[in-house]
Amino acid sequence: MSEPFSLVSDVALLRQPVVFETGRIVAGFSLRRGGTSTGPFSSLNMGLHVKDESGRVVKNRRILAGQIGFPLNSWVCAEQVHGTNIARATPEMAGAGADSMETVVRNVDGLFTTETDLLLSLCFADCVPIYFYCLKPVAVGIFHAGWRGSVGLGAGKMVDRLSRELQIEPEAISAVIGPAIGAQDYEVDQKVFDKVRCLDPAIWSAAVHPHGSGHYLLDLQELNRAVLIHSGIPEKQVFVTKYTTYAFPDLFYSFRRDHGVTGRMMGFIGIKDEGES
Repeated sequence: MSEPFSLVSDVALLRQPVVFETGRIVAGFSLRRGGTSTGPFSSLNMGLHVKDESGRVVKNRRILAGQIGFPLNSWVCAEQVHGTNIARATPEMAGAGADSMETVVRNVDGLFTTETDLLLSLCFADCVPIYFYCLKPVAVGIFHAGWRGSVGLGAGKMVDRLSRELQIEPEAISAVIGPAIGAQDYEVDQKVFDKVRCLDPAIWSAAVHPHGSGHYLLDLQELNRAVLIHSGIPEKQVFVTKYTTYAFPDLFYSFRRDHGVTGRMMGFIGIKDEGES
């Protein structure tokens, strides 16, 4: 399976050729370079909640907005509480959380929409960004999956919402799993593994590797790939990046590698109006 992201260094983005073929869907993942933040947040920090100077973060977001053609007043940002709640983004939400945490869409970790000129925007620094798209009808979604959201089958809940509310069969959905912490760098304890093994073994067996007494290496990308396939998306329509956050410090922030004091990347996806494609 080919790499779904391509590095575009001059604009500090990762782009998805499998999405860009349509011309209408804009999607990607920001890198940590090319921004205005300093210190542990250097330099394109997208997180307003990490004790960076908010003015610098907003400047960084404006940089990204200019690169991808979605102004800040079209962004829809979520609170991200490591849960599985999902919201449908509407035009009334345009600008939510774009320049202030006070206006984010509360208590959700996933967003989807069929509306044009809304940019669904979530922050990441080891958790798994999962992009969803369908071409007939055109619909997009994005989900933030840490271990709790993964065990809670949040990716499957997105498939269910798209199916129930938009009458989109899972077979018509494609999904891309973006940069997240790699299995070799993500050790969890028995408490986390006990939660994981409550799932169907077909979902988690390939994603967990023993790593000493009471410790395990957990592959969040593989776990979510299995959740997506279990939810009915054809395996050939689930793409997984080779990029991992911990292993590429020049490209990505990593909460675990940077001991919790670090910035955030932005995962984003949106639909351009047909007249703009």
